[in-house]
Amino acid sequence: MSALLDQDTVEELKKIFGGFTKTMRDILIVDSIEKPGETGRCQTCPEAKLLAEELSKISSGKVEFEVLDAERGRFLKPRYLPAFIYDTKARNIRYYGLPSGQEFAPFIFIHEYISNGVKLSKNVIEEVESIDTPLHVKVFVTPECPYCPIVVDFFNQVGLVNSDIIVEIIEAFENPLEADKYMVQYVPFVAINRVDDYDIYGAKPIEVVPGYIPSEELIEVLKRASAKLKRSMSKR
Repeated sequence: MSALLDQDTVEELKKIFGGFTKTMRDILIVDSIEKPGETGRCQTCPEAKLLAEELSKISSGKVEFEVLDAERGRFLKPRYLPAFIYDTKARNIRYYGLPSGQEFAPFIFIHEYISNGVKLSKNVIEEVESIDTPLHVKVFVTPECPYCPIVVDFFNQVGLVNSDIIVEIIEAFENPLEADKYMVQYVPFVAINRVDDYDIYGAKPIEVVPGYIPSEELIEVLKRASAKLKRSMSKR
């Protein structure tokens, strides 16, 4: 019996996991394994750790999690906790927060894409592969947003196709620091930054998308950001 998921969800997850062709090992970074939930600590880290344990069981080990505390996970440079870092070669796709509500579906689907391949069209894949400047994509979401999963699902696949693109999904209610700096009023909110500014919270973005737009337009935004970055680099 799952403590977090109802039985219908568990049965549906078993069907999805049963179609995976490979085993994945995500990394989950939490504030403290020994003393979770203390005042001033990450309040959703205990639930994130419990979710990881339950998904490992439900998937019969197809999706496993290496749980690290903040000190041991420091080499991966998580910017928020809890940090789910997916099993990609570059570890370039992350989810910050507890993937609940509308965000649970893309959290599961990215594992299907890692295992069985992305579902983007050939033309979109070629366009994503053609982006040859490193980019840092931040997608601010909330659990209730109906359009956020569409944008998250797209960018998760973008990060799988092009490992030079860092994709961070940020649960805005849990992590309001940057959301406030970017004056986020609507989600999904996408900020595309230079990778060099990774450690700067609220760094000036190259491009911003304040709200939902279709994936065809998001591709154009990515290409525009890449072109701007190239021009700025050529002027140095």
